Amino acid sequence: MKIPFTTLLIILCISMSSFSQNGKLKEAKESLKDNNSTNTTTTTTTSKSDSNFSNDNPFIALFGIIALNITYGIAIESTFELNTKMHNAEISAFPYKSKAYGNFVYADSINDYALARLDISNNLVLESNSLYGNNLNINFKFKKRFDVALGYLQLVERINGQTEGFALFSTMVNYHRIRTQKLDLWFGLGAMYVANDVKEFGFAYGLGAEWFMAKPISLLVSYKGTNINSRTVDKTKVLLKYHIKKYHIATGYEHYTLGVSKVSAFSLGFGMSF
Repeated sequence: MKIPFTTLLIILCISMSSFSQNGKLKEAKESLKDNNSTNTTTTTTTSKSDSNFSNDNPFIALFGIIALNITYGIAIESTFELNTKMHNAEISAFPYKSKAYGNFVYADSINDYALARLDISNNLVLESNSLYGNNLNINFKFKKRFDVALGYLQLVERINGQTEGFALFSTMVNYHRIRTQKLDLWFGLGAMYVANDVKEFGFAYGLGAEWFMAKPISLLVSYKGTNINSRTVDKTKVLLKYHIKKYHIATGYEHYTLGVSKVSAFSLGFGMSF
C-alpha cells in the first residue's frame, strides 16, 4: 500500500515539530537530573601483611619521597626555579602598564605591581537568534600566585513560543604555575552548581593560560568542568583580548557541554581591573 505524499509530509512536519519543542536547554536539564540513579558499593580489602611490607620496606618509602618531590616540583615549583625571576614575580596592577606587561611583573618593575587585583568581565554569548546568554566572571588575584574565580553563566532559549533558562555557577581556587610577563598558566579546583530545576553540585577542575603576544593584545584559553549525575558539564573559551589601560575588549568562541546538549557560541565582552 502506497502512502500519499501529503500524508508523509504531514507526518514529517509533526515529528519535526515534536522534536524541536524540546530544545537544547530543556534536554540538558532533563539529562542532568538524578533519575533513579543506583549507587554501587565496592569493598576493598587490604591484607595486613601487605600493609606491614609497605611500612617496613625502606625502598618503598624512599620511592614515595622521590615521587612526592617530583610531583611537587612539576605542579608547584622545582628547586631549579628558586633563583629565577618567576619565583619572585609580582601581580601586575593591570596588563600593559607602562613598560610592564602581562598578569605578572618582575622585581625590576616595582612601580607596576599590586598586592592584589580584582578583574571583572562580562561576555554576551550567541549561538543563534533563539539561544543566547550572558557569562559573568569575577577574579581576585592575591599572594602572588593564587586567585579565586567566580563565574555565572545564564543561557536563554526561545523556541515555539516558550522560554527555557539554564543557570550555571562556578567557584574555583587557582594556582598560577607559570608566571612570566609573556605567559600566565594556571590550574585549579572548586565546585560547579547547576540551578533551575536541577539543583546539583559537582566537584570541578580547570586550567587555563593567557599569552600576551604583542602589545596591547593577549590570547586567553581556559577550561573548567565537572560531572553531575554521570553527565559532563563544562565550559571552554578561546578569547582574543584588546587592552586599553585598565580595561579590555574581548571576542572569540565559547563552548558548553551541558549533559546531552552542546552549545557553541560567539562571544563578545568587556572587562576591567581594579
